Formats: sequence, C-alpha cells, structure tokens
Amino acid sequence: MAHRQLRCRVEHALAAGGLVFAESKTADFLALDARTGRTLWQFQAGAEIPSSPISYGVNGKQYVAVSSAGVLYTFALPE
Repeated sequence: MAHRQLRCRVEHALAAGGLVFAESKTADFLALDARTGRTLWQFQAGAEIPSSPISYGVNGKQYVAVSSAGVLYTFALPE
C-alpha cells in the first residue's frame, strides 16, 4: 500500500476495483491507484462535495458516484 500526502483535506474516501476515490471540501474528486498512490484522474465538481462517494454495479460493470450541488456525477471503473 502506498502512502501519499494530498494538497487538500480529504473528507471521505472509497476503495473499489484497485482504486481509491477521495473527495474534498474544495470540490476535488480524485481517483488514485491503490497500489502506488498515483493520481489517475481528477474532477473539479465546482461546488462542495458534502457526502461520501458510493460504488455500485450494473450488469457486471462497476461505477462510482458522487454528488455536488444537486448533481449526481457517475464514473465507470476500468475493466
């Protein structure tokens, strides 16, 4: 397991599919490689992300979702 210091205060985190998803009160949503800690992608929601991300599956495909300012953002995990 990697250790990585982020430049923001992480409020909630979720691990799924070899990834760690972290969100902050500064509206950043990050996908990190669970093994290396490297940022794979980052999404700026534009408003505070007040709750934890969730992971769920549909027809064998895994997704992660997070809400901000009344909008639900959903991302498909790589296969």
